[in-house]
Amino acid sequence: TKTLASMNSMGILLDIMKDYEGALDYYQQAVRVQEKLLGKTHPSTLNTIYNTGLTYQNGLKDFVKAEEMNRKALDGYERSLGKEHEDTKRCAHNLACLFQASEMNLKPKMATLVKEYPHLTSNWWVQTMLW
Repeated sequence: TKTLASMNSMGILLDIMKDYEGALDYYQQAVRVQEKLLGKTHPSTLNTIYNTGLTYQNGLKDFVKAEEMNRKALDGYERSLGKEHEDTKRCAHNLACLFQASEMNLKPKMATLVKEYPHLTSNWWVQTMLW
């Protein structure tokens, strides 16, 4: 598992260096192995999927892929850790950030997300998207 953690860390480092394609390569390799060894809902696997979503969102601006990865991580966190766990809440928050950043009309998606994760209403920018 140290090797897998190193692969995730290498992805983070490459992301910071703005080598987004390189970061994705490391994340995707890590996820393939993590899913086999640890399972699809193991927190380490989900963290790598979450990081993949961040790279698509913030680096590549591919909001469709970012949403796919964020939803996959969110579903996994919810199944394995529950809705009230901090990792689940963090992932839901990031999905809300994605909806805001994408600048598309995502008000219906945001409304659905807030119904599922009411803690998001504490963010002023979430509230402005719902008006």
